[in-house]
Amino acid sequence: MARPSIKEYLTSNPDKVLVLDGGQGSELEKRGINVATPVWSTAPFVSDSFWSDKSSGDREIVKGVFSDFSTAGAEILMTTTYQTSFKSVSENTSIKTIEEYNTLLNHIVQFSRDCIGEEKFLIGCIGPWGAHVCAEFNGDYGKHPENEDYYEYFKPQLDNFFNNNNLDLIAFETIPNIHELRAILSWDESILSKPFYIGLSVHENGCLRDGSTIEDVCQLIKSFGDKINPNLLLLGINCANFNHSADIMESIHKQLPNMPLIIYPNNNEIYDTVKKMWLPNSKQYFTWDTLVKRYIEAGARIIGGCCRTTPDDIKQIAAAVKKYSKN
Repeated sequence: MARPSIKEYLTSNPDKVLVLDGGQGSELEKRGINVATPVWSTAPFVSDSFWSDKSSGDREIVKGVFSDFSTAGAEILMTTTYQTSFKSVSENTSIKTIEEYNTLLNHIVQFSRDCIGEEKFLIGCIGPWGAHVCAEFNGDYGKHPENEDYYEYFKPQLDNFFNNNNLDLIAFETIPNIHELRAILSWDESILSKPFYIGLSVHENGCLRDGSTIEDVCQLIKSFGDKINPNLLLLGINCANFNHSADIMESIHKQLPNMPLIIYPNNNEIYDTVKKMWLPNSKQYFTWDTLVKRYIEAGARIIGGCCRTTPDDIKQIAAAVKKYSKN
């Protein structure tokens, strides 16, 4: 049976809350794949052996990650393409041409679709411009971020994803800078011709990583009025602090009460941006059960996990979604 349009599905099922998958990159790393490269979770896919050897170890690990998140209750899953911009790939792998790049993306998306089946929704994941320069956690885009040509950076990946029928939704993830956000919001249906969402990268205090407040973000969105791209399906936060994530969601919902939201925070560990490692955090104020209830009350339509969240986390999220939503 063909999947419905995700836009039509969420519109015609106003109480439905979809469960998203979890931390794919960190899960791949935990299972033995080296993702500590400039292309992050794309790393296994740039190897010829991944595609030529149907029984390769890396291939089985990736399939296992998709399978385990699906079994845990994920109804919508992502491609592992967060750091797969043409610039990142062409500067850090043997893939140099647009033709080779499109072949890579087509293979990754098809492989992802084959792993999850035809009934589940698939998100084409796109990381921010900051992912290329390791700035998604500080929002430092240089002295004149307003002058950066964000469309030029995103265009090769967008062109591919918006023409791929295997993808139901496009994700602009972990956006840390309001100038990048403004650029994405300014693109009309001729550029963003498929349903998409924007996930913001925020501090625990709720500000964007560049210091812009949630009020700044919401006012920016309101300023577009009815000129905003109708394909903008959801707004939300990802890669966010576990303990503060519900507060931030509630702040967005208060200012944009009619905007469907998406939320997928990290687990309760803390990322040290200097040492580039995850550290344990003894302060955990909430359970997934408590947070999911608050997310749903704050207008969340898609809920999952980001860095370091496991299939067990998604299982807990799925149970709470079943408990608190009117699905």
